[in-house]
Amino acid sequence: MISDSTRGVAASMLAATLASVQAAGIEWDGTSYLRVPVKLGADTRLVMPEPFDDVWEHDDEISASLLDARTLIIRPRTARIEQRLTLRGRDSGTLYLARVSSSLPYTPLVTVHAPNFGRGATELGGRPSVPALLRAMMLGAVPPGFRVEKTSRVLLDQPPYKVVAEQLWQSFGQAGVIARITSTLPQRTIPIVPANIQIQIPQLGALRAFAADDYELGPEQTSSRVYLVYGR
Repeated sequence: MISDSTRGVAASMLAATLASVQAAGIEWDGTSYLRVPVKLGADTRLVMPEPFDDVWEHDDEISASLLDARTLIIRPRTARIEQRLTLRGRDSGTLYLARVSSSLPYTPLVTVHAPNFGRGATELGGRPSVPALLRAMMLGAVPPGFRVEKTSRVLLDQPPYKVVAEQLWQSFGQAGVIARITSTLPQRTIPIVPANIQIQIPQLGALRAFAADDYELGPEQTSSRVYLVYGR
């Protein structure tokens, strides 16, 4: 016979186990993808550390809606999902990159913690972190040790986009590019999906991040400023 105290311990252990299975917390360091599991017929609730704008790689595969300014409810329309999601924090300008996948162990709640992403966030060696450099470019605040050069180099000219650089921010081992992206199909609505726009500049290193002021081009807005961070 199982005693009441044993039942109480078992119930507590079961509740703790269920809680760990049903919720996932992510401490994001800005260098890897957020892992967001989804499952057909179920919702995944993604809670971000700040209000955000979201851009999908293939939005026809996903139904996404805001529960509140920091919470996105994701429901897949197909059984197999494997795509990237880009979120831009409205307060900090931080660019969050997520992997949304049906192959990940499912959990209905994913909470993202990013406590170190502020205006002065730095990497080892004192240089700005990738999110901090993105934010600095958006604000026009040049970090110490960076030099800024004006340029008009065409980085990409392939429908439906044309990207022309305006400024190059450069320091040892790290660089940022401020550019203007223009739609070559001005009568159509064209989403800006960072995962689909690969602008390689080998002399600056690997592309670390891509952000935009607006993530959709159309008849009323045919261009947007974009920000790219490169590093070695």
